[in-house]
Amino acid sequence: MARSRRRKILLWLPVVLPALLLLAWFTFTRHLPWTIPPQHQPPPSWRVPVQPGHGLALRSLGVSGFELTDGTTTVLLDPTPTRPDPLALITGPIDADPALGAKVCPKADVILVNHTHFDHALDVAAIARRTGALVVGSQNTVNLALSRGVKPEQTRVVHQGDQLTIGGFTIDVRGSRHADLVFSQPMSGPLSPTAGALWFWNYTLDETLTFRLAAADTTVWFHPTSTWEKGELGGLPARTLIVGVTGEQQTRTKIDGLLGESKALRVLPTHYDNFFQPYQRGLALMPGLDLDATRALFLQANPKLEWGVLDLGETIALAPDAE
Repeated sequence: MARSRRRKILLWLPVVLPALLLLAWFTFTRHLPWTIPPQHQPPPSWRVPVQPGHGLALRSLGVSGFELTDGTTTVLLDPTPTRPDPLALITGPIDADPALGAKVCPKADVILVNHTHFDHALDVAAIARRTGALVVGSQNTVNLALSRGVKPEQTRVVHQGDQLTIGGFTIDVRGSRHADLVFSQPMSGPLSPTAGALWFWNYTLDETLTFRLAAADTTVWFHPTSTWEKGELGGLPARTLIVGVTGEQQTRTKIDGLLGESKALRVLPTHYDNFFQPYQRGLALMPGLDLDATRALFLQANPKLEWGVLDLGETIALAPDAE
């Protein structure tokens, strides 16, 4: 009986698999513009202009990307304005659009990379070559930058527990885990510093890193994955938590852990927009993502939390922690 069932599955597989892939392609390539609803809009206090040396300005770059500046030093987090659509992903190698990167990310002093999948790292090398920014991340992140012409002195490999100072920013590095998608740690493996043209699955991860940034009396945790393991924030508090909401399902246990370790009072979800849609087309929500339910879980954990979802290119002010 079991052998007969397996035979039937194998017979249907050539029909079912292409149908599922076609359905997924239409689901993720269909552009459904999304306007941020009132309950997800940042509070008015986030829209007060930042005074020099008094808080930080944060600008959304899309996917999990942000620009963070104290007015002197500019830090880019996972800057990825280039978004190949699913057809481009399956028909050939992919690479950055330097003109788009220059428009969206005109300046940078340092680029921090969570991991080296294309939706986090595709534009990093092109931006670094143009701006001279230091590329900071795992060995794969540095190797990717080197393979695309970034000078070795513009790169720095970091690991769990490292700390560095760049301009007015103190940056602490901690480790995390990529969400399991179909199988554990998808698209993992070494990436060569002499790599040539890369298909999307060649942008492989080795380590997944999170970063705590402190400058101008203001602290921010950049944690763009939807995972959490006890102790991974290393006992370092930050008033603002940027947290990924796509991948693994959010649970109260996970949220309680993130908020308990970070002591965050401001939460900005990230990785909510459909990165299969070109940046130029505007914001579109990832298919299947229930952002209302995620917000409700965070507010259940702490009803006093400030919550805000940013549009592409939107800038907010993060007031100093003491305020």
